[in-house]
Parts: sequence; structure tokens; C-alpha cells
Amino acid sequence: MTTPAKPHSFITRSIHWASAALIAFGYFKGLDNVSQLADPNLLRTEVIFSLLLGGLFALRLLWTKKVAGHTRLPTDAPRWEKFASQAVHVGLYASVFLIVISGLGIALGYTTPVLSGLFLSAMIGLHEFALAALPILLITHIAGALWHRFIRRDGIFESMVPGLSSNGKAS
Repeated sequence: MTTPAKPHSFITRSIHWASAALIAFGYFKGLDNVSQLADPNLLRTEVIFSLLLGGLFALRLLWTKKVAGHTRLPTDAPRWEKFASQAVHVGLYASVFLIVISGLGIALGYTTPVLSGLFLSAMIGLHEFALAALPILLITHIAGALWHRFIRRDGIFESMVPGLSSNGKAS
């Protein structure tokens, strides 16, 4: 029997769920067309949002690596589970950072005529690729969390969900 995972701190949980909220907001408010960036207010809002999302994910990465610890997986977790967890998390960070960098590149390419050709097209392609990869990674992440909640019952799910104790009941 594995010892239930130690709960994440309030700060770690807050950063995690704020990240999820910003990603959801980004998808729901997304642009229909790059030409919408002709509106200076919308362009400014998109740049601020990108910097906020990138900054939060950079903080999240530093926080988990230096303070909170990056995993709650038990030491006896199967190798495949450790690999899958790490691969999904690396993919999530990579896709978010690619979305931010390519989004800022799109803004730069759109506002700088000399960059409006190949550079802008490359940034749009990279942005679309990362935007397509992120939901797949998020679904995989959620499936992994549910795996830990209902199959493994090791407290991993509860360690990140506010209000649940390691036995899965509201605290």
C-alpha cells in the first residue's frame, strides 16, 4: 500500500488553478482572425494577456522546481507512470510557452511590415500547432488525475484539488 500523497500548498494549488483559468480564458476569448490585431486596444490586450500567461507559467515552473516539488508520485509508482507524468507536464509547459512566444511573434509580425511575410506565417503556424497540442495534453493530464483518483487511489488527485482530503471526502 502506498502512502497517500502529501497535499500541495495553497500557493501551489492557486498557481495551478489560476493557470487553468487563464488557459480556458485564452481559448474562449481567442481571435478569429489575425487582422483583428489592427485594433490597437485588442493588440495591447493580447500582448498583456500573453505576458501574463507566460509570466504565470514561468513562475509556476520556478515554484515547482525550487520550492514545492514537481511531483507527488509515490516512489514505487511504475516507470511508465513516471514517464507519462513527466512527458505530459513537459508538453504542457512547452505548448504554453510556444503559444506565448508565437503569439507575441504574431503581434510583432503584424505590426512590423518587414516581418509580415514568412516570419508572420511561421509564427501563425507555430501558434496553431501549439494551440492544437495543448487540449490533447490537458485531456491526458485530466485522465491521469482521474486515474489517480479512481484506480490508484494514491492521493495525487486530492493533493491538487482544494477541499478534498486524501480519503477523497470533503474536508
